[in-house]
Amino acid sequence: MNHPIKAICPSLSSRPETAARMPSAARELSLTYHAFEVFASRHLRELGLTPGQFSVMSVLAKGTDISCKALGQQAGITKGTLTGIVDRLEQKGLARRSTSPQDRRSSVVNLTDEGRVTFERVANHHFAYLQEAFAGFDHEDLSSFEASFRRFREFFNQALRH
Repeated sequence: MNHPIKAICPSLSSRPETAARMPSAARELSLTYHAFEVFASRHLRELGLTPGQFSVMSVLAKGTDISCKALGQQAGITKGTLTGIVDRLEQKGLARRSTSPQDRRSSVVNLTDEGRVTFERVANHHFAYLQEAFAGFDHEDLSSFEASFRRFREFFNQALRH
């Protein structure tokens, strides 16, 4: 009997050991990411921020004014989503958008003083929460996870370029 993956993706037939494991590995990766996202985002919401707001504030906390384009790239957020996030951070008084001194057609974003204080408070609580969750893993486990995730990311990024 033919393996169902081979019927879907004939190119996998040259690597049957990979073809047999790929669906379960991809499913496990997806389920793990989803579980972590739910776990982390629930805590961030309890602290008063959405995951997107926290991600944007994490980038903004690194320094001074940053263009919206660079902010979106560093935070991993699309332009359309970023606009709404920055709008809500401005409404909360946590971020400020202004005209770029180098190019008046574009905007730069930075944290307000209140935004810096809020980010430090939330980040301290959130990182302590995550650290407690990761306490069940030893250094070797975490190093192995990190290396595997990096390989996955590098593979997918490289595949996107081709």
